Amino acid sequence: MFDLNPMDVLQQRNLRTIAPHFSMFTVTETELFNGVEDWVRTKLKGRYYICTKPAVDRSGNLRSSCVIGFEDHQELTYFMLACPHLRRTQ
Repeated sequence: MFDLNPMDVLQQRNLRTIAPHFSMFTVTETELFNGVEDWVRTKLKGRYYICTKPAVDRSGNLRSSCVIGFEDHQELTYFMLACPHLRRTQ
């Protein structure tokens, strides 16, 4: 059963700009695809921000990276631990 989130109804959950109090996490674009936003929308309850930005890697090449921000710090921790779409390296 899908629980209806009032912020989804009011279209206030996925923000266009990030607030300074959000916890941020950056991933490479190769790790991010449509499944991540769907996972965030279904598994988490709070407001979030997702944006693709240009970045420079260690060798000086221009790449794309994705910034994901969460209003609730606990949701960032849960996202980093439980999201199956993130590549985990040791």
